[in-house]
Amino acid sequence: MAKVDQGNIIAIRTKTQLEILDDGFKWRKYGKKTVKSNPNPRNYYKCSTEGCKVKKRVERDGEDPSYLITTYEGRHNHESPCFIYCDELPLAISYGWTLRPSQYS
Repeated sequence: MAKVDQGNIIAIRTKTQLEILDDGFKWRKYGKKTVKSNPNPRNYYKCSTEGCKVKKRVERDGEDPSYLITTYEGRHNHESPCFIYCDELPLAISYGWTLRPSQYS
């Protein structure tokens, strides 16, 4: 099993009641499990684009369930449907998005 370099992991913590956020990419769910450190289940997804190895984990924050933690592993090998541009980052942060080093893996 190949390990993903830490430089290719990002976790985003968002205050929301939604269970999954639309990031523009297409994902296929492949698993769900409960982890010891969090009473909320963790859902696992793979990018649906053929040949792309990016994975995503989605779970509620164990300390504050009003936040959703989305962790991405890897880099997409295809065009991005990016809906957040650099000049829109302050707007995303104002909606409760926080970018942190991945402590949620």
